[in-house]
Amino acid sequence: MAVFKVFRDLMSFLTTISVPRDENFVVTSARFMFLFPVIGALIGFLAGLYLFFTYNFLSFLCGFLSTRFFFGFLSPSSVVLAKIFASVMTLAFLLVLTGLQHVDGLIDMGNALSVRKASVEERTMIAHAWVVTRTGAFMAIIVSLCTLLFIFLIRPESIIQSIIVAETSAKLSMVTCAWQGSSLQKGLGSIFIDSMKKRHRLYLISLIFSMFIGVLLLGLKGVFAITLGIVVGGLMVVASKRVFGGVTGDVFGATNEIARMIALFALIL
Repeated sequence: MAVFKVFRDLMSFLTTISVPRDENFVVTSARFMFLFPVIGALIGFLAGLYLFFTYNFLSFLCGFLSTRFFFGFLSPSSVVLAKIFASVMTLAFLLVLTGLQHVDGLIDMGNALSVRKASVEERTMIAHAWVVTRTGAFMAIIVSLCTLLFIFLIRPESIIQSIIVAETSAKLSMVTCAWQGSSLQKGLGSIFIDSMKKRHRLYLISLIFSMFIGVLLLGLKGVFAITLGIVVGGLMVVASKRVFGGVTGDVFGATNEIARMIALFALIL
């Protein structure tokens, strides 16, 4: 299979970037799921560049306006304001770039958790209903706000590197879910699980690439963030078994959002 087709299908599945695709792009994406961290690194690079240029442009703009119109009165606050706006815009950029599909999974999992005394079938039905429960909304808001805060707290000199490592860690957590998880029902999630279940060599490729990115960009701190992605993926396998009886597509989405948040938190410590 052509390398370009694999890359194209993975980009089509994980992002909203308009690229040509065929009807089998989901199957191809599942077959090459172990390359998710590669696409994650690219997504992180784009988002990191966006944050870098947005932050520097807004810092210049705020400083200029403060000096020109407020006689330097707002100069001490201009950098903070620039970082706040840049962080909000970067989170929005990430959500739009990924088509909000991961956030949707986070909400659906929160919906299922809102019903404590329910069967697996009932939780699955609630998760896929066209409603948003308080628990679902709460999970999405908390994870998004924490992610926003951690983006804001990233040191300016390591903006691009941190976003790349965080997105790589998030995608590795999804691969970990598929590698160790199981599914009790046919669906989008089961396609990816069947492609990765116990495929140790494929997982090793994914792990080595992710660790390489972590070491290359941020040293031991990057390795720590990548390792947390593995931990989050493992914990989500356990949680999904209790909630849904196995890993579903919603679990993959929730795992991505939570793992990114945890990785960013590790990188600002």
